[in-house]
Amino acid sequence: MTIVLRTTQSGNGAATQPFTDVMIHISARVVTADQARRTVNGWLCLEVGDRLQAGEPELLVGEQLLWRVPVQWTSPTQGVLAANIDQVLVDGATGKAIISLTQAQELQTRVETLARSLHATTA
Repeated sequence: MTIVLRTTQSGNGAATQPFTDVMIHISARVVTADQARRTVNGWLCLEVGDRLQAGEPELLVGEQLLWRVPVQWTSPTQGVLAANIDQVLVDGATGKAIISLTQAQELQTRVETLARSLHATTA
């Protein structure tokens, strides 16, 4: 599991220091990475297309605990064609995907563009 900590820059001259101290203690109950991946796979299959699959989730630690799940474009004969064409966020506490109203269409458009470029290079 990868945990990504979001940072903010402070304007008080801290950028001149070469190091910062980090101490982390989190006690939270979150859905598992596998559950986040299954949630995204279900949405992809039902709303976008069967050639897309969820990749390895990363836990984002910030004001809210979120799983960031990359979307991969795949081929049954060649495996993964594009490893990270988009990302879906999953709420760590509820397990619900956080999806925009246009995200399915945007993913379909990206895949069509990738497919055209792949076809142009192999033709």
